Amino acid sequence: MPSIKDIKKIKFNDEYIFFGPESIVSEIADSMDLKNIGAVPILNEQKILLGVVSERDIVRKCVKDGRDPDLVTASDIMTSEIITVDLKTSSEIAIKIMGENNIRHLPVVDDQNRLINFISHRDLISSVRDSTKLNIILITFICMIIPIVFLVNSFGWI
Repeated sequence: MPSIKDIKKIKFNDEYIFFGPESIVSEIADSMDLKNIGAVPILNEQKILLGVVSERDIVRKCVKDGRDPDLVTASDIMTSEIITVDLKTSSEIAIKIMGENNIRHLPVVDDQNRLINFISHRDLISSVRDSTKLNIILITFICMIIPIVFLVNSFGWI
């Protein structure tokens, strides 16, 4: 199974958006809606991961409590106890971590907790699906080539 580094190209600013701890929740929600994403990483100026704001955080810690999203900041509602993985983590382990912890997004960090990537359950499912397709193609090719090799060897054609 592929590792996290194989999931998708790591393009820090192009692949996903991120916010700082003082970002306003209404702006975060607007960006999430515009990009059709369910969570965003919250980083400090050194790109160190401080937390994650998810749709659940916005609903449970802001909207449900009647707080004004124009006055609430990311640091007020973000989940700061974050489960992370590194580039060596296999897709299988990442899927297991997500399932066991009921999370849909997983930050990928370096050894200094700087964000490298931010993957979703959809990214992992696509990766596993693509890996499975490749395995099927390889198995099919091997099954086709074995009889040919057998015939070549049997008749001494080489």
